[in-house]
Amino acid sequence: MRYAQVLLYENDTLLTTMLEEKARQEKWSLRHPRDFAECRELLCRGGRAVLVVRVGRDLEFELALLERVASLFPDVGTVVVGEAAPAALAGLAWDVGANYVMLLPQPAEMLPEVVAGLLKPVGGSQVLS
Repeated sequence: MRYAQVLLYENDTLLTTMLEEKARQEKWSLRHPRDFAECRELLCRGGRAVLVVRVGRDLEFELALLERVASLFPDVGTVVVGEAAPAALAGLAWDVGANYVMLLPQPAEMLPEVVAGLLKPVGGSQVLS
């Protein structure tokens, strides 16, 4: 059985801390890719996956990463997390492929449930590999 993967592209450990307990309960593999090549390598293994991108440090790279993953791996869920930002950033994140955009003042505690929702098998069935 292949565990679902949660890839966290972030510049600190806050998101990891928020997801660790849920990952343990659900048996998700938490991964921390550093660039697109590492994301691609992990996603090419197949199985259910979600990419969580924390935006704000290098917006151009972060949105390009999101866009490439959404384009090449349309079955991978994508979540953008960030501080309070202009509404245009949320719109841009949706445009480049985010399935969910979580910007303050949304409560960050929602993240584990958002990820869990994106990892649910479509149609109630689960494919094990």
